[in-house]
Amino acid sequence: MGTAAQVRQLEGLVIDGCVRDAAELDEMGFPIFCRGLCIHGTTKFGKGTINEPIVIGDVPVQAGDIVVGDRDGVVVVPQARIAEAIEMSAEREEFEEDVRVQLKAGKTSLEIFGWE
Repeated sequence: MGTAAQVRQLEGLVIDGCVRDAAELDEMGFPIFCRGLCIHGTTKFGKGTINEPIVIGDVPVQAGDIVVGDRDGVVVVPQARIAEAIEMSAEREEFEEDVRVQLKAGKTSLEIFGWE
């Protein structure tokens, strides 16, 4: 599945289940977010769907939503809120960089956040 996804230029996989062959997937550099690992083989029978609503955990995902993952986890941004999420993400990055600059300059977290 990882090879097929890479050939189709997919950047990763989010699956509400387990995967196997973790070492091989790591070597491929193909990021996977899943419930865990399972040694049991998988079946290749049954049909899947494309562009159908799904739920992963308790999070609904619709066609057109943006799914972003990193080492901290995965977030789903509904299509209607993509512009808002980009703006808020940029503001947060700017804020966090400002905090890092202040900390490097010697300020404490108490001073920066007004917790004194």
